[in-house]
Amino acid sequence: RTRPLLEALDYAQRTNTIGSISAADVSRTITAPAVLASAQSNAPTVVNNTYNSAPAPDNERMVAVLDRLDERLNEPFVTVNTVTGEHGIQRAQEEYDRLMKNKSPKSKK
Repeated sequence: RTRPLLEALDYAQRTNTIGSISAADVSRTITAPAVLASAQSNAPTVVNNTYNSAPAPDNERMVAVLDRLDERLNEPFVTVNTVTGEHGIQRAQEEYDRLMKNKSPKSKK
């Protein structure tokens, strides 16, 4: 179980008991997996680290790409804005107004 708190909240929501969750319940859910994770293990732990003294040849290319990206992001951002037309501000505003007008259903009398 990698997400005990999320699973506990999901279960409580599905069983309609989420309103009765106490701070102690949340604390118990968080603490129990941490205690289990910190428990001593009888099996020895083997760590294999391989460190290369020379950087990989791809690192130079990556640095060059990041430098070009940094230069591009520091350039001014130029846009073209139109008022009328299919992609214009006026049409977008009309669409927004229509959506806001229709966001809640009208009551029928």
